[in-house]
Amino acid sequence: MPIPILLVDDDALYREVMTGDLEDRGFAVAAFADGPALLTKLDGRIEAAVVLVDWTLPHLSGLDLLRAMRQRGCGLPVVFLTGRSGVEHIEQALVAGAVDFIDKACDIDELVLRLRRIVVGR
Repeated sequence: MPIPILLVDDDALYREVMTGDLEDRGFAVAAFADGPALLTKLDGRIEAAVVLVDWTLPHLSGLDLLRAMRQRGCGLPVVFLTGRSGVEHIEQALVAGAVDFIDKACDIDELVLRLRRIVVGR
């Protein structure tokens, strides 16, 4: 049975490629272009094991999206998948409640291993 995950990234091509790569490796991906779209779906009680979030998003940054999720009582594990891999970004994300921080340059197989580790640990 595929593992349901949510992906939030404003780059349509990246969402498409990442969705395909993850689905080929046993995940069911629901992808969103921005934070407000995800928050609307979360209000409808969408099922997921983990949320992948880009740092730089329109309307609501990834960090602000994480904070909004927590304020709404959403305890889903959040993983940042971003090109903004500076130490200050990593620290801010982890302090805000992210469970991992992965650079987009990461190999897809490493990403899958880390996601599976998060899901199994739940």
